[in-house]
Amino acid sequence: MVVVIQKTMVMVIVLLILDLPHYSLADNTGDEKLSKEELLRNKLLDKYDRMSLPQRNHNGTTTVVFDILTNGITISEDTQIVNLNAWVKMVWVDPRLVWDVKDYGNLVELHFGPDEIWQPDMCLYNNADATNNDYYGKINLLVDNNGTVIWVPPSTLRAECPLDLTYWPYDIQTCYFFLGSWTRHGTHIDIRLPRNATIKKVYPGWFIKYSHMWQYIDGYLRRSEHRYSFSAHPYVMLQLKLSFLRTSPIFASTIVIPAVVLSLLTLLQFVLPLREPLRVVVGCVTLILTFLVLIYLASVLPPLSGSVPIIVKFFGQTLGVVLVSVGVNAVLLKLTDSRHPSPTSTPPPAMLKTLLTGPLAKILFLTQYIDKVGQSGGGDEDGEVLNSTCAPPSYLHEWLLVAAAVDRVAFIIFLATFVITLIAHVAPV
Repeated sequence: MVVVIQKTMVMVIVLLILDLPHYSLADNTGDEKLSKEELLRNKLLDKYDRMSLPQRNHNGTTTVVFDILTNGITISEDTQIVNLNAWVKMVWVDPRLVWDVKDYGNLVELHFGPDEIWQPDMCLYNNADATNNDYYGKINLLVDNNGTVIWVPPSTLRAECPLDLTYWPYDIQTCYFFLGSWTRHGTHIDIRLPRNATIKKVYPGWFIKYSHMWQYIDGYLRRSEHRYSFSAHPYVMLQLKLSFLRTSPIFASTIVIPAVVLSLLTLLQFVLPLREPLRVVVGCVTLILTFLVLIYLASVLPPLSGSVPIIVKFFGQTLGVVLVSVGVNAVLLKLTDSRHPSPTSTPPPAMLKTLLTGPLAKILFLTQYIDKVGQSGGGDEDGEVLNSTCAPPSYLHEWLLVAAAVDRVAFIIFLATFVITLIAHVAPV
């Protein structure tokens, strides 16, 4: 029995010895099946720590060259948040990723996943989503044999952008993005612009130029260093400034044309004779239309803006001027109604009468009314001067002079408002 067991053990040992070359050959055959790229990747990533900074240069700093190409933008006017779609380009040198091309079949570049090698922690300081720091797409990194890493991820940056709607709907909005390393100061990561520039112009992608809402005007990148109380080292920050012009043809039909029509109606109201009943009708129509336009503007304009558009001020002032003019005409029609006793038995204040019969009368073109002041009626009908048969003897002409003065002042206010609004919208263009 013992002899049988011994013979069995000897046979097992012999078989194992005979199989050793087979296992060794199998292992070698597995290595030979790996491509040069796979062998190189395994070598470079062996014991690679992606959380550690690359080996530092002679200045003890890893230099990251930053650039950006804007591709699209949307602005949420209700929340005043700008969404920027861009291609961010970052280039740096990682000496841990250097190899000799002769040893790997003249392989000069490799692709690495975003979770395989070190990347700078570039953050948006004025991020609209404070806890969402996932700006960059999951795009591979390109590394050459000298250790130069190129990373061009498509990015979405969301930042707060306070809007200035003064010149709406032809306004220009300027938004700022502040970028930099969140945890590394300038002696660890030195963020630089191409060619070591301090300011660099930012060029848009071809499709952003044809946006239906915003037209790209200008942009630049500016590099600066800032010191904080918690650190003795400076932090590098990049300021991205972008300016856009609103281009919405629909506003020409919904805002500009109604403004022109209401202006013509208001001018027509002032052209009509002072005692013309149709003048009140035109004024009431203008009031209703202006009020409707203001309601429409309140529905399309963002409520959070810190500035009131000039066009809104124009409609608001037009509403007030037309209201005063309609009120004056309604009072005059009441005063000149021969079916009711005249309520003008009390003269206007003497100081007001003296003011209106002085040099101010020539400025406001009140001469035709001054000739009737002091009379108790009479005179020929001239369109705005009362006929003696319209009212009993009273101080009607004096009050008519006051009404005409108020009407002239209202017209001057409207005309000045119209001219200022026109200049304010044309000047920026």
